[in-house]
Amino acid sequence: MLQIRQNVKNLLEFTAPVFLVFCSFSFVWYSNVSKSLAQQEYTYYGYVPAKMWQYNLVDDNDLNSGWTFESGSASSAGLVVAVGMRDNTHVKVYSLDNGSLVSEAVINGLEKHYTVFRNGSFFKVVTDQLACVLLLDYGSVPFGNESNMPTPKTFYQSTSGTYADKEFILLATAGDFISAQYTIFALEDAEITVTREDGQKWEYTLKANSWKTLMLLPPLAAFKVESTGNIMIQSGSLPDAWGEPQTFFVPSVEGGFVGKTFYSWSTTSWDATESYGFRVSAAEDTTVTVWNLETKEIILKAEVKANSGLGFKPKAPAIVVQSDRPITLAYLHNGSLENINGRGMYSAYGSGVSYFGVKPSEETSIYLPVDSFVEAYIFSNEETEITLDSEVYTIGADSYHLLTQPGTHLIRSNKNVVVEVLNWPSTPEYQGLQYDGVQIPSIQTVSTVSNVKITPLEAGIPIMYILMGVATAAAAIIMFLFVKSRSKK
Repeated sequence: MLQIRQNVKNLLEFTAPVFLVFCSFSFVWYSNVSKSLAQQEYTYYGYVPAKMWQYNLVDDNDLNSGWTFESGSASSAGLVVAVGMRDNTHVKVYSLDNGSLVSEAVINGLEKHYTVFRNGSFFKVVTDQLACVLLLDYGSVPFGNESNMPTPKTFYQSTSGTYADKEFILLATAGDFISAQYTIFALEDAEITVTREDGQKWEYTLKANSWKTLMLLPPLAAFKVESTGNIMIQSGSLPDAWGEPQTFFVPSVEGGFVGKTFYSWSTTSWDATESYGFRVSAAEDTTVTVWNLETKEIILKAEVKANSGLGFKPKAPAIVVQSDRPITLAYLHNGSLENINGRGMYSAYGSGVSYFGVKPSEETSIYLPVDSFVEAYIFSNEETEITLDSEVYTIGADSYHLLTQPGTHLIRSNKNVVVEVLNWPSTPEYQGLQYDGVQIPSIQTVSTVSNVKITPLEAGIPIMYILMGVATAAAAIIMFLFVKSRSKK
């Protein structure tokens, strides 16, 4: 009996440490797996606008002429598209209105998954690998032979979740040869390869601080863009004096939407009276410099006070905006009707659907149009505390806080949040919203930082001086020929 007890004691002395080691190993393994799984989940939140239509004045020169419904402007649903960035990406699409799983698929790189939501719906997309997720103003699942699709007014996240990087996946949604524009900005010298889903390739060489505009066809074809240097990609028709501006927020080169350096297309043709254009919002006193990316000229330099902003219409095909303190940059329309280059004196119409992210403990200053209806949905994937101006709110997981007050606001958060902004004119009171599309950023990537070395812009010779020089040279040549002619006589 004593021998048996001794054997049991020896066995326990041997197995106890082994058991503890096993438990410890299992705990570490489980923790690492849980952490890994958590890191592999990406969430995209969205809301399909409820009021999808447009009214115009009967007479664009008479505010008292009454309003008429714009034929063909109404839409009853929105299309959510997930494009695979990596093979074997598991996609789940949920309705946030009732929590149900609406659709599910496993897609490879450059493959698409479509889900349709009716107007006024809240939704959530969850993927186990980062994907390119888009919300488009299109009311059905595509058949595959579409010749006309809306082109998003948006910037694209890379395959690592930043906006300045070397590899991107995007979807061509060309509507026509005017609006089907995809602009690549080279932040560094870059050799760029664009590969369509069928394997066809195009190659380009770009110098730092230059850009290339592409026509990506056919509609709904997926493309991979690879570069040896850091680039940014923007899509949508260029703003001009004749268009209907759609809102977008410009991501910073440094990562996220608050930063010190921003690239965007622009225009040389602005309507002088219409209340639209770019706007800087600042949480601190700062100096803002706007460059013409084509001529490398400084076209604007201004001081911006804390908790205020600066609106401007830079006459340049593309711009770089820099500041000495963090700012946000947006392109938007205030919603007023005045316009001198459109169909009439009161033919302006500005609206849109746009996104930006707010990092934890980072002050994000934004501006919402003042002559418009605005809805800013602040989404969270976990319980989050936000400070909106001076008020504190708690947002639950898979929920949102709605902001409808126009003007300047300051947002702080203790967790990553993503904000979807809707804006449309407040005149008439039953006016509706129009948009083409937007890429939805993953909430887990809001804090991702870009590893980019900014290439300095060298100030070029002002174009006025170039024209003066050409005029002087021409006058000198004419004088020389005149003198020579008199000498011969």
